[in-house]
Amino acid sequence: MSVLSFVHLGSTLSVRGDAKFGSDLFTYGKLYFTDTTYLEDAAGSLKATVGGNSAMSLTNTGGTLHGTWYSDTVISVSDRRLKDNISPLTKTLGQNFKELGSPRGQNPIGARASHTGDEDQSADATTFGWVLRQLRPVSYNFKKGTDGKNMRFGFIADELEKVLPQVVRELPGEADSVGGKKKGVVYPDLIAVLTAMMKEFSGQLKAVQARVKTAELELDRLDREEPMEEP
Repeated sequence: MSVLSFVHLGSTLSVRGDAKFGSDLFTYGKLYFTDTTYLEDAAGSLKATVGGNSAMSLTNTGGTLHGTWYSDTVISVSDRRLKDNISPLTKTLGQNFKELGSPRGQNPIGARASHTGDEDQSADATTFGWVLRQLRPVSYNFKKGTDGKNMRFGFIADELEKVLPQVVRELPGEADSVGGKKKGVVYPDLIAVLTAMMKEFSGQLKAVQARVKTAELELDRLDREEPMEEP
């Protein structure tokens, strides 16, 4: 069947072979491929159902992938030319600590607004220690969906929002009648947080190793100058 202009059907059109349309195709309701696989307009979003399970939902701001998806490569946009307000992560986390974790909104090591040298290192250590203590890794299963049978590891977005609100997003869709819109976590952003922590703790470890080495050398010197007498 080939339609080059316009046709209006009052009921059902069944095509068992190929169908060619010369221009636009409009459909109202669901576009079926099989009884359980179809596309539909649902509350302002385009929803794809495959085999009776929700596979994908598209909205005017993005969408949601349901179930398990595989990809050879995932690339996130990260070019400097596309970014603004670039700041060291320690500064942002320090502000989080000041607003969310420090008693009475104090700076990480006291009431002074700025610090230098060892005070900066102490402030970073306090901030990262607070973040690490607040993070609560959990294991869980989703209540529904094709991946519900598999145990997952991660964080609870509602808890993470109290420490790192910058990595929590509201999911598209209608708000829940009980708790508002559902929330999700931008997990790739946690790589930067964990990297900053590792750098800080690595610096602390090197400082401890240096002090231990100095103490060992001092003990060796004392042992040479004042050797212990054998009984």
